[in-house]
Amino acid sequence: MIMSVATTLALIFTVFASICIVAAIILLGWFLIWKTFLSKFRLVRELLGHSNSEESEPTVGESNLSSAAQSHLKARKLRKD
Repeated sequence: MIMSVATTLALIFTVFASICIVAAIILLGWFLIWKTFLSKFRLVRELLGHSNSEESEPTVGESNLSSAAQSHLKARKLRKD
């Protein structure tokens, strides 16, 4: 039994559309989880190559502090959970 050309094209289109829909749902889910949860963890950001420049540079208020106070502030900033 040979399928017609129209049936074959419909089958190919259905499979392709299904794969695209599933990929879009996975990407949307990853984006939402990233924005709400994963971006808060430094390890995940480092694994994905996202660097946060505000952690490495002291702010204007921190530049007036002594080095001991700055190291204490940095130690407090590292823990985010």
